[in-house]
Amino acid sequence: MTQDDYLKLAEAGGAGEVLTDAEAALLVNKEFGFEASRIEILHEAEVAVEPEGARYVSLKQVPRRPIYASTDWNYVRFNVRAGGTWYWEMIDGSLYEVCL
Repeated sequence: MTQDDYLKLAEAGGAGEVLTDAEAALLVNKEFGFEASRIEILHEAEVAVEPEGARYVSLKQVPRRPIYASTDWNYVRFNVRAGGTWYWEMIDGSLYEVCL
């Protein structure tokens, strides 16, 4: 999710509710079946920053609280600890692996 899209969701005039870590973990568990006790909710994400005219892309840490507005408008950044750590984002009800 781009930072602009995240900010639109976060600033949706009260439509988006910031979830507690427990609420976000239960939502992820319900939607995707990950064991809730193994889910770690994150409050930041790395986004690509491409300065104008630059020949490189750098990463920047930005705040990303878990937000729920509806089943197709939401965001949760989380890790799952299970024989290693898996990195994920739930964006608008879909699951995306985060490649680090």
